Amino acid sequence: MPAGAGFGTFYDLGAGPNWRRSRCALPGPGCGPGEVMRVMADRVGKTGRVVGLDIDGNLGREGLSVLHGIGYTQCSFVEGDLQSLEKNESNRFDLVYGRLVVEHMDDPIDGLKQMYRWVKPGGHLVIQDHYHPSLDADPASEVVDEVKRTFAAVWKKVGREPRTGIRLPGHFISAGIGAPDGTDVAGDLLPMRQSAAMGAAVYRSLLPLALKFGITTEERSQYFFQMASEAQDDENSYVLWPLIISVWKRKPDSE
Repeated sequence: MPAGAGFGTFYDLGAGPNWRRSRCALPGPGCGPGEVMRVMADRVGKTGRVVGLDIDGNLGREGLSVLHGIGYTQCSFVEGDLQSLEKNESNRFDLVYGRLVVEHMDDPIDGLKQMYRWVKPGGHLVIQDHYHPSLDADPASEVVDEVKRTFAAVWKKVGREPRTGIRLPGHFISAGIGAPDGTDVAGDLLPMRQSAAMGAAVYRSLLPLALKFGITTEERSQYFFQMASEAQDDENSYVLWPLIISVWKRKPDSE
């Protein structure tokens, strides 16, 4: 899925050099190759601190190496998940930022509770996640329809929620964090010639499970890749990718 939508929320909250200890608290697919950490490091500056968290240690260390190589030495990385980390007062942060993470959690409510505990009084919890049902094309597209069908079926089989983004305010309330202070919606409307290859990449990542669960067949998948290849020459169609919904909450100074 397109990765750029939604970062404006982070900027709008005023993250900058006065936020000296910012934290990228991301379990599961978390900090990944380091793009989220790079954006945060740009905002907090050289005297700030950005800590990435991911259960994939190899991916996290690879991303950190790239970041250090281009001068982002204020970044560090911890291998683990939220439940494995000990909380103490000295390690709480001005910002705990989770991007495209909650949708992968087995227990979103508990995960948000854990993330909120890492926010120091006066700090912010910012969560961004997909609203997948918005995926659409105009004119209607077999390529997009097949990606959407396959994605929905695989996620249903593995027990994931495709509507996570729209559910975030309710999750905040259920987690005892309270109603968000603000929300935002962002998205990408891209030409089919650009979207077709992206859709093929998403479909390819789903394919092993789609075949395992009987959602598609080898023959049908080959037909899809042929359609996706041909769609890269489409100059007239556009694709609306899953929206990114942001919610945020400031922790009271007295907590």
